Amino acid sequence: RPAELLELYSYENNQFCRLVREALCELEIPYKLISAGKQSKNGRTKLQDLRGSTRCPFLVDPNTNEKVSDSAVIMKYLFKNYVKG
Repeated sequence: RPAELLELYSYENNQFCRLVREALCELEIPYKLISAGKQSKNGRTKLQDLRGSTRCPFLVDPNTNEKVSDSAVIMKYLFKNYVKG
C-alpha cells in the first residue's frame, strides 16, 4: 500500500477513467478522486496546470513523484508498482 494517497483526475461517463477507477478498487489501492469534468472548475484548472491539458484519466503518485496519463499506461504503472508477486 502506498504511504500517500494517489490522485486520479477523472470524470463520469468516460470509459477509460472508469477502467482506472475499477483497477484501483480491485487492487485495493487507496486514492483521491479529483473530478475534472467540464462542470468542475477547480479540478479542471488544476489538471490543466499539471499537464497542460484537461484530458483524463491522469494519475499523480506523490510516493514516486510520477505523473501518468493514458489508461493503459496507468494500468501498467499500477501493476508494476503496487502488485506484489
